[in-house]
Amino acid sequence: MDESELLFNLFYFLLCMVIIYPPEEFQRLGFTIEQLFARFLGEEYLDFVGYHQRRTSLNLFVHSCLPFSYFLIHRLKFSVFATQEPLEDSDLDPDFPMPQEAVAFKTLTWKTAQRFSVLAVLAMPALIFNWHQQNWRRHPISKALTKYSITPGSYSAVASEIGTEFRQPEIYKKKLNSISSVIATQNWIIKTTMYNVHFAHQSNTSLSVAKAETYNISHQDQNDTLQMISIIVRPMRQGVSDFHIRINALEFRNLENRVRRPIAIPSNIQFHRNVIDRFVDVFKAQVALNPIFPEDATTEKCFACMLNEPNTKIHKQCADFDRNGAPLADGACCSNCYCRPMWCVECLARWFAARQSDVDREVWLEQKCTCPMCRARFCVLDVSYITPTVDATNNTQSQGTEEDADDTT
Repeated sequence: MDESELLFNLFYFLLCMVIIYPPEEFQRLGFTIEQLFARFLGEEYLDFVGYHQRRTSLNLFVHSCLPFSYFLIHRLKFSVFATQEPLEDSDLDPDFPMPQEAVAFKTLTWKTAQRFSVLAVLAMPALIFNWHQQNWRRHPISKALTKYSITPGSYSAVASEIGTEFRQPEIYKKKLNSISSVIATQNWIIKTTMYNVHFAHQSNTSLSVAKAETYNISHQDQNDTLQMISIIVRPMRQGVSDFHIRINALEFRNLENRVRRPIAIPSNIQFHRNVIDRFVDVFKAQVALNPIFPEDATTEKCFACMLNEPNTKIHKQCADFDRNGAPLADGACCSNCYCRPMWCVECLARWFAARQSDVDREVWLEQKCTCPMCRARFCVLDVSYITPTVDATNNTQSQGTEEDADDTT
């Protein structure tokens, strides 16, 4: 294989990848199968089921042509496998034990792949033409909808219902990746893929979270993470298979609010349902790195949630400089807070996040906030966990001993 052939193989492989899995740049430029053949496919908004029947069929045809196109271009441009003449002794590789047998095997494999590519490019149009002649009744999408139809062998009523609901403005639609998306209408949960579309009627469908995966986006910041959750959709209709939906954890609440069925979450699976939940974990991790503040023990509950014990104290311990080392203005500096501990760390983190701008989510941790009680300005570096002082611990233990003695008496 010479250099030009190697470059051609690499180029064609990359071309196939961008055709099958188009990146965002190609999608923005309109270089996708759906966008290039938009006139043939029609409008998804007007005919949802028909659009996806044509879209999946077009994907099958275009993708089946890729191997045949490769062999055709290769035959016109290169002829390294076209000859079966034995190699001269001077051209043999001494480290290769059976050059003639190896060349014969490679030639046989090459010709077999060629014949399969021709078979694919002939069979797929014939299959698609048969679907079209039968009014798409034999298409996999039509077969799936027939299982939800009251009239045996007909799916038109179900397709019409789905199309009507898809045109309503309050549907949930999220693109999962370059080849699939999830749609939730009033009564249906739909997942579109490259060659098929999965349907589940919400009246007889169960949803559950299968797993949650966390990925570090930045190597420098361990708190900069991305959580993806996998949801199993199990239709109770006989003959309808389950399918998975893999979405960003921050999209979970939007999907949960749109579907009418509850989404079961196992107790061993934890994830951030929104940006606030994610910020709370990052806030708590930063507070854990700050120095611990000694404070007298308290028997009160958190002022906000009235459930947890107050475990944080706000006291100034940051430097009055910005990230570039320049001194801050007097109005931008943090100040001392003289309030006693009244808030738990989770409620304080939610208070902190509620006072920030939605536009600057990436820098919330660098911003400042005011104390919920005295309005003193503070940052996350000024928040510390509290620990009971020695005197307070001794007093608590002595009180417990006196109470035990009274009970014994």
